[in-house]
Amino acid sequence: MPLGARSGAQTDAMIQQQKKRIVLFLPHRADPAEGVRASPDLLPLELLQIATLPDKHGYEVHVVDAMVHDDYEQRLMELCDGALCLGSSCILGFQVAHGARVARKIRERFPKLPIIWGGWFPSVHPEIYLREGIADAVGMGQGELVFWNVVQALENGTKLDDVPGLALWRDNRVVYTAHQAVVGFDEFPDCPWHLLDFERYVHWQNHPGKAKQRHRLPLPWGMPAGTQWRGFSYYSSYGCPEPCTFCCSPMVTGRRWKAIPGKLLAERLLECQERFKFNTVRFQDANFGVAEKRSNEFCQALIDNGSPFWWNATYEIETIARYKEASCDLLKDSKCHLVILGAEAGTKEQQERVKKNIDLDNHLGLALGRLYDRHIQTGCTWIIGYPGETRESMLGTIKLAALMKHRFPVSASDIFPFRAIPGTEDFDEAVKRGYKPPSSFDAWGDCLEYKLAYDDIGLP
Repeated sequence: MPLGARSGAQTDAMIQQQKKRIVLFLPHRADPAEGVRASPDLLPLELLQIATLPDKHGYEVHVVDAMVHDDYEQRLMELCDGALCLGSSCILGFQVAHGARVARKIRERFPKLPIIWGGWFPSVHPEIYLREGIADAVGMGQGELVFWNVVQALENGTKLDDVPGLALWRDNRVVYTAHQAVVGFDEFPDCPWHLLDFERYVHWQNHPGKAKQRHRLPLPWGMPAGTQWRGFSYYSSYGCPEPCTFCCSPMVTGRRWKAIPGKLLAERLLECQERFKFNTVRFQDANFGVAEKRSNEFCQALIDNGSPFWWNATYEIETIARYKEASCDLLKDSKCHLVILGAEAGTKEQQERVKKNIDLDNHLGLALGRLYDRHIQTGCTWIIGYPGETRESMLGTIKLAALMKHRFPVSASDIFPFRAIPGTEDFDEAVKRGYKPPSSFDAWGDCLEYKLAYDDIGLP
């Protein structure tokens, strides 16, 4: 039986007739009251991903994105009336506070409506959602199958306790259901793109008004002046195999990495490009370039089809350093215009402590140089102020970041102050050293999302 299939053709036929409604809501990533808007090429991928199986089986799914729907509250109130459930997702930062505020209003208006939360912040801190009563369940980790199983349980009137991959509130405490195994991305159908009003995002990309667009990446150098920006974003993989102590991915994904094969990825994106006519793609993967063969197959498939769009993604420095020269050539020829790299620490000792283990002497400059020589822009991120980090270590990071900026002038060097992220080794270490984490949604919402909160974090 195909992944996500339900038994019984009559059941599917019944759903098709009844058209049970599912409402999905994405809170603001940045606070509009501060005149800030997240870059509008950041599509609501987290919602489209979990909509895949319900949409396939005939449910009436609606996506409401506060970034492009100014009337999102009115939409939600209308759509939630009689709905099967409301699903929402967030990451650390303003999205936490805004999502909680909206969820409270929905709960007050529709007290019996099941509310399901997912995303990495609820996954690592489910207790606050369950204790505060704005979630009936929190999905843990990969959400596609978990959410689909929740939908089926709600439809059939069965207990959520029997659905794997959930955090629930029972007897005044959090309880976890059975583990839900990670599933390969290629086993899911592509996103239900008909749910996306892409032109709304294109409008905001090109007409931001007075709002500052944060987390917006540089446009391709090769894009002719005056060209309308039509930016698309895409998830091609889940997870990351790296053990970094400052990142929550090891806990949330178990260091698993599941990716759509290169040729299939190209086929899906080429179909999307024919439909939406976008000219840039922003991969939202945590680590796009893990497998050199996959990267090569993707690039070659784009080249074979005329490379109709530019694209950017996150790669590891050690990945680019180990790639063959021919593989790097494929990046350029397929119109990869920007690679985001994480250096994160400028001394060998700090590299080892955060489990990044980049060969700073031999591989950092090699990786940046390979991309620089091919006219591929790079963005290199650094962090200072780790728990227990010495002043000398922080200065070492700043000096190395400045040196790389000097050697490769078009390579952005963005230096971030350390932020204690729940669900990470360094969060636990920070708490041991006296850090007092927030205890409310509003306080978590005030935790900086640097790329959304700062105007300039890069070296000049």
